[in-house]
Amino acid sequence: MEITSSNPKGTLTISEEVLCAIATNAAKDVDGVSSFSNRPVDVVNTIKKGSLKVMSPVRIVQDGDDIDVSIYLNLEPNQKIQKVAQKVQHNVKEAVQNMTGKPVSHVNVVITGIDFKESEGSDEPTETKE
Repeated sequence: MEITSSNPKGTLTISEEVLCAIATNAAKDVDGVSSFSNRPVDVVNTIKKGSLKVMSPVRIVQDGDDIDVSIYLNLEPNQKIQKVAQKVQHNVKEAVQNMTGKPVSHVNVVITGIDFKESEGSDEPTETKE
């Protein structure tokens, strides 16, 4: 999938990889995001395209002029899911719209897990941040 814009001076094409990089970098800046997760395999598109491009944590779908973004990520422990997800939605939408000039209609944030760090010897529960 590519975004193409034409005008009398020429044509501009933005690749899906660039859009994925913009979304990933915008989500990295949010406190509470620990890492990214691979998106699920889309069997139909994999067969049609003949490639296994499943390593990207971002899925981009273009609907007319609008762009829909889905991003799969893991959180740090003791984070408020709703607060982090809303901040990721805002950052990704702003970054993609500012860099491409195309409207983003939806940003779907899929929390796939929580990255717990291995603690040495302590099995006691911890309190969440407020």
